This record gives sequence, structure tokens and C-alpha cells, in this order.
Amino acid sequence: MRMFWMLIIYSIPFGVLTAIVCRMSWKKYYVIGKAAASLSFLGILLYAAIVSNAIGQFWLMIPAFLCCFTGDIYMALYNRQRKKIYFLMGLTIFLSGHVFFVRWLCRMQPLLMRDFLIPIGAVALTLGLTSLKKMHTGRLRPFLLVYAFFVALLFSKSLRLGISEMTLPHGMIALGGCLFLISDLSILFLYFYKKRSVGVHLFNLATYYYGMFFLAASLLFF
Repeated sequence: MRMFWMLIIYSIPFGVLTAIVCRMSWKKYYVIGKAAASLSFLGILLYAAIVSNAIGQFWLMIPAFLCCFTGDIYMALYNRQRKKIYFLMGLTIFLSGHVFFVRWLCRMQPLLMRDFLIPIGAVALTLGLTSLKKMHTGRLRPFLLVYAFFVALLFSKSLRLGISEMTLPHGMIALGGCLFLISDLSILFLYFYKKRSVGVHLFNLATYYYGMFFLAASLLFF
């Protein structure tokens, strides 16, 4: 029941953000809306840690969540102003967040060679997608390939943890990692595909924010 109400409360700022995306006249509020939605996953993380007394896990996770929050601000600024420096800063900070997430997961389960199979496949997939005629990545292509590797490593590590441990918190972590990967793959079609769609934008936001929710809320059950 507690998690149900957490999900309802968390969905309020996300709902406001989706309304901003859908209404052209509200675009000027996009940065504020994104910041509010991102503050929500920080709040969920803190609340879950306090309720479950998982303060040790909180300190391991908070660097990744702070990177995601900061990266969200830069990406929101890029959405409004289209300055490439904002995109590069956002991508770099998110990449750091993925490294922190993987470090946290490795505290629960050591990294093995087979964890790198999915990241290698993700790089190959990204290479193929960025070769499409309507995909225009320019000089950012190498950065996107590196980014794809690390977000897929987060997914691979969380998936193996969820399958091998078979507990509720580890299952939530696996689900969060899966949604995170799907969201980041959709970035290619959100920012680099010739025709940008509001539907893709909403899909990207939904998979990302609910992926973050499940990662944060997993602390309830530690």
C-alpha cells in the first residue's frame, strides 16, 4: 500500500511534465517541469531509505541519482535552446551516473565477463541505428556509442542480479534498469531522427522516470 501511494504522488509532477510537452503554449515551463519531476525521484529515494533504514544503500545510490538530476537539467536546457554544449554536458553527466549505478550494483554482486555481452551488442545496435539514412548524429556518434555501452552495462548487471537473486528489491532494480535502457535507446529517435515526434518524447520520459522510480523505491525492501 505504501508503494502504491508513493507511485501516485510521484506521478503528479510527471503528469504535469507530460502536459507541458503536449501543449505548445506551455513549452516555456519545460525546464521547471523537468526539474520538479526529477526532484521527485530524489524524494522517493530519500523516503524509501528512511522508512526501511537503508541509509547505507542510500549513500551508495545518491551519486548516481544526483548525476541523473543534473543531467536532466542540462537536457531540458538543450530541449529549449538547442545548444550542443548542453547536450554534451547532459550526456557526460548521465554517463557518470551510469558508472555510479554499476558501482552500486557491483557491491551486491561482482561484475563478470558475461555482463559485457549485452553492452557489446548494444554498441553494435547503436552503430546500426545511427547508420540509418534519416538518423543524423554527426560528430556525436562516438559519444553515443560509448554511452550505449555503459547504459547497457547497467541493464546487464541489473538483469543478472534480478535473475540470480529472485527477490522483490532485486526484481525492481532489474525492471528499473530495463526501463532505463529502453528510454536511452529512444533518445536516438528523439534527438537525431529526421522527424521528431511528441509520442517519442513522452515514451522517452515515461520509461526514464518510471525506471528511476523502481530503482529508488527498491530501497523500501532492503
